[in-house]
Amino acid sequence: MKIASIKINYQIAPLFILFILAHNTFLNAQNIPGDPFTITSKYMEGDREIRIILPDGYNEWTEYDVQYMLDPKWGMKRRKSLLDFMQYNGMAPKTILVGVVSPDRNSDMTPTKMANLPTSGNSENFIDFIGKEVKPFVESKYKTSGRSTFAGHSFGGLCVMHAFLRSPEYFDSYLVSDPSFWYDNQLLVKMAKEKLQNTNGKVLFIGGRKGKAYKNMGIEAMEEVLKEHAPKGLDWKLIAYKDETHNSVVYKLNYDGIKFIAQDFRNNNIKFVPEQGEVIPGIPLSIFIMQAYDELRYTTDGSEPDLNSKLMKDSVLISKAATFKIKIPSKRTNTFPAVSGEFVKGTKLKGLKKSKKYASGLHYAYYEGDFNKLPDFDTLNILKTGVITKGFELKSFPKKQSFASVYTGYFEAKTSGYHYFGLSSDDGLKFYIHDKLMINNDSRHGADTDKSTVVYLEKGLHPIRYEYFQFEGGAEINLFYKAPGEKPDRLSFARFWNKPSKK
Repeated sequence: MKIASIKINYQIAPLFILFILAHNTFLNAQNIPGDPFTITSKYMEGDREIRIILPDGYNEWTEYDVQYMLDPKWGMKRRKSLLDFMQYNGMAPKTILVGVVSPDRNSDMTPTKMANLPTSGNSENFIDFIGKEVKPFVESKYKTSGRSTFAGHSFGGLCVMHAFLRSPEYFDSYLVSDPSFWYDNQLLVKMAKEKLQNTNGKVLFIGGRKGKAYKNMGIEAMEEVLKEHAPKGLDWKLIAYKDETHNSVVYKLNYDGIKFIAQDFRNNNIKFVPEQGEVIPGIPLSIFIMQAYDELRYTTDGSEPDLNSKLMKDSVLISKAATFKIKIPSKRTNTFPAVSGEFVKGTKLKGLKKSKKYASGLHYAYYEGDFNKLPDFDTLNILKTGVITKGFELKSFPKKQSFASVYTGYFEAKTSGYHYFGLSSDDGLKFYIHDKLMINNDSRHGADTDKSTVVYLEKGLHPIRYEYFQFEGGAEINLFYKAPGEKPDRLSFARFWNKPSKK
């Protein structure tokens, strides 16, 4: 191939020549991670290989987003590391990573034929292969959320942008890294002027390098087209990075791109307290958010919040049963649903008068077994009983795992009004008051998620019960509480009472 004879008008010949000459050697030197699969493709007229890496802890009851990346030999291992880092820090959802292998990237990733690239111009078939064959294969084999991203760098970025303009319905988000928009006299820049109108609801992130490369790669020209022709419903962002090379820009760019794409995921982690509970008609109940957000909207009739819904600041008052939903509305389609909570019509629960026949603390009953969820305690033998007065003292039990315990007694409401209860646990925990299940935190999990409820209690003692099990690992129960007119705090055992057993 006479690479030097390729006609390029954007003064990037040295980079492009190095890229073409080096890429086969570089690719062959890398080992692609992930499980290999072969797909017999109608569009590619033969067998094609893909690689798949599942997120840590993958299971069949959780739905996962999917990222389809080009050139997996170049950076699939680094991309997996980046996704792990972002997932661990709550910046992005757990994601299935799919690498689409290209035996001839000049063919697969370019939209038109160029005389000095003999195999070029097959990206339309390649895009259909990914959208119509690879994507259905992955979605049939794994538990996916239906939310997907297509990502590529350089010629790969050119291909991803081509897919975005030609077939935007294939993916929800497009991550375009230092793309070769110069290709064929900036063909995609011209194409964008006509095709951008079809991209409402989609997410587009483009990254490049500041300086001459920004213009030479054609990214500057694409930015001008986006500013003029992007529809209101397209959520797009373009960043130019200083002091980076064509290869070094990848990591920083992909972090920012994934973060931008995952914005809706982070918005979905909004917490309000209480998450559900009982409301007395005509008596206002406050619902609080844990931190301030711009453009946070809410509804109380069960409808999905949009930009026309009421704006939520620190708290909201409701005075009747409601399905409460909060969300930061977006022009994106296929977003996470609003965070919601059910508040049902309740009654004022009467308390018992405190007297000398009550002692401090809670009764407990201890059980053993290999539990994956809370058992039917009526079918189990009680192995130990007693009273706890300062805490749950889980470490004092005979076993450190594979056990369960039930705590019964009374909670003292010192004033009448709405009482907020919260908890977290490792593993499962349920909270009952007046024999009504108020919080269900069952199943195996860590103690990193709080759950909360609210109920109207009149002054006095109220019967309560906590049911707990521990499978393995750390054993932990944390209780939180907010009394009428007071700030939230940990629930003190000084509020717990019991009736001593008659000897």
